[in-house]
Amino acid sequence: MNAVSSSPQEVGLQDQNELKKGIAELYDDSSGIWEDIWGDHMHHGYYEPQSSVELSDHRVAQIHMIEQALTFASLSEDSADKPTSIVDVGCEIGGSSRYLAKKYGATAKGITLSHVQAQRAQALADAQGVGVRFLFKSQTP
Repeated sequence: MNAVSSSPQEVGLQDQNELKKGIAELYDDSSGIWEDIWGDHMHHGYYEPQSSVELSDHRVAQIHMIEQALTFASLSEDSADKPTSIVDVGCEIGGSSRYLAKKYGATAKGITLSHVQAQRAQALADAQGVGVRFLFKSQTP
């Protein structure tokens, strides 16, 4: 019987691919549930300190979170400096990609590990007439 040996790099790559595959499967299986709960944006929201919050405020807070991130990144509000292309890595169902593409009139591309999320994101973008392209990253390099 011949033993097969793998280099540490090969083992590390195999581990990364297994992790990506597991994440993709989790997203494939659960994205519909998360969309029902979180809506277009599968991320937390930003709430002003000392504000009283209603459950219905969460979707507004998600947009506020995007705006806070743009401010934190010192992205200029000057129309001459606005981004013309956007890449959203880890885009889920593309809510933030579509929001930013509309806000800036930019082209956008969203990337996720999940083919289910990429398909849903593309269907939403197409239905909204937003020129965003969504892709899923396969597990192989």
